[in-house]
Amino acid sequence: MGAKHISPEEIVEMQRLYRVLGTYAAVAREMGRSASSVSKYVQMKDIPRNIRIAVENLSQKVEE
Repeated sequence: MGAKHISPEEIVEMQRLYRVLGTYAAVAREMGRSASSVSKYVQMKDIPRNIRIAVENLSQKVEE
């Protein structure tokens, strides 16, 4: 059994929570994910281009 896929909406929420909570561990506890996953998605390291674009689009909508 593999890890549950992370949606662009979850990534946006991870990034939002990181700005509020300040640590990957705190966000991980809040979202039920590993701190390493949170770190990867907050920093957007090695994320496929199509996911990056979806996250950017969602982030812009949330800011409006």
